[in-house]
Amino acid sequence: MPDTMPNITAVKSLTLCLLLAFTLPLFTHVAAAQGSDDTNTSDYNLPELGDGSSSKFSLEQEHELGRAWLKAFRGRVETVSDPLMQDYLEDLIYRLARHSALSDKRLELVIVNNRALNAFAVPGGVVGVHNGLLLYAENEAQLAGVLSHELAHLSQRHFVRSLDKQTAGNLSMMAGLLAGIVLAATTGSDAGIAAIATGQAAAMQSQLRFSREHEQEADRIGMQTLSKAGMDPGGIPAMFEIMNRRLRFNSNRPPEFLLTHPLTENRISDGANRARQYPRNVYTDNLNFQLMKKRAELELANNKRDILNQWQHEQKNKPSEASSYGLVIALMANDEWQQAGEQLKPLLAEDPNRIAYVVANANILAGQKDYGAAIEQLRKHVSLNPGNNALTMTLADVLQRAGRAPEAEEVLVEQSKRRPDDPALWYQLAEVHGLSGNILGVHMARAEYFILRGFLDSAEKQLHYAWPLTESNKVARHRLSRRMKDLQELRDTLKKF
Repeated sequence: MPDTMPNITAVKSLTLCLLLAFTLPLFTHVAAAQGSDDTNTSDYNLPELGDGSSSKFSLEQEHELGRAWLKAFRGRVETVSDPLMQDYLEDLIYRLARHSALSDKRLELVIVNNRALNAFAVPGGVVGVHNGLLLYAENEAQLAGVLSHELAHLSQRHFVRSLDKQTAGNLSMMAGLLAGIVLAATTGSDAGIAAIATGQAAAMQSQLRFSREHEQEADRIGMQTLSKAGMDPGGIPAMFEIMNRRLRFNSNRPPEFLLTHPLTENRISDGANRARQYPRNVYTDNLNFQLMKKRAELELANNKRDILNQWQHEQKNKPSEASSYGLVIALMANDEWQQAGEQLKPLLAEDPNRIAYVVANANILAGQKDYGAAIEQLRKHVSLNPGNNALTMTLADVLQRAGRAPEAEEVLVEQSKRRPDDPALWYQLAEVHGLSGNILGVHMARAEYFILRGFLDSAEKQLHYAWPLTESNKVARHRLSRRMKDLQELRDTLKKF
């Protein structure tokens, strides 16, 4: 899926849908129908999708358009729902954002399952990362360099500034630009970018490539962000070198990142010179980066048995903590639970509170059907790290596998209040609602999942399925009625165009 070209008709449709989803008043408040105690449902804090009725193209409008784009984007690419990787990248992005020039720090991450060296930022605070980027970055500073560069594009509003003064406030231009990013983010194809042919095709194609001035500005500000965050500013020019090597050895297929962020000799030398202006410090790499790099390599491997054999060989020749962890997760992927447990023991003994190791141990115990021990361990660590997404989602998963669906349901309902914009959470919640016999909850959770992935027809069907189940619950029916009305207003507006 990540390596296929999106259908061009679908991209044109996405342009229109993005524009309409932004300009019409979207759901003023997303509230799922809730039942009373006798219907076995609980309150959820669902996301507000905002109001795009303002006439000026403001930061708030960028935020709303970006979130509308994200919903459409999720439905067209294969995304990664690994809570450990999600948590790691979110923590890194928020750390950088705190030290960035962003005035609006409401950010949302989407991880694309694609081995291409690529990342992107969308107006309104959406940051996209291909898990393939972790394959090529050699340390956290290089990964952070790419992300800080993208945050600089957002803070300086380069997308809007790229449009000429006559079109700077034109929402159709911005919607078309974002539709083009679907192609740039998923295929990296110049032909694909050109194929977003509408009335403003040439303008959109040119705007997808940042100007040299914008690139240099993003590099400069990105380095400042890295330095303020206590990270090596040299991560940016070091990543340039990696891209340049790939460009030399793969001239027919340059890194996708370079299709929208051109790399010139001046930019490479300017980046290296700027990095040398910062004080020389000793920087220690983050072990969590190396662990997530292993997770990305395993996720993108064509054959899990082959990569296990490869890593076993590498571990003999060049052992490290990260390579030991790689063996653990590769053994788990091949259902070799006992060996995985033996491999994990020394890591866990040395670092018993590292969440990646705790999650691995719980999954190993569950793989060996020792659900009680896995649940006990996870509950202990969740109490020490309330709301931690990786621990919480693993706990819910193990509870579900242990046949304790009502407990898993309780865990996920609480987590949905903390992470109402997480499609993977709503997907799993729908599953445990079903296992718990909460059919109303199934339909409501599925509706939220489909909304977050841009499938409004499917979401509407789920709400209609839920309707007869609220007959004896006035509160639930009122909320469901409001939700159905929101969706119908959107549907009616789309039909006019």
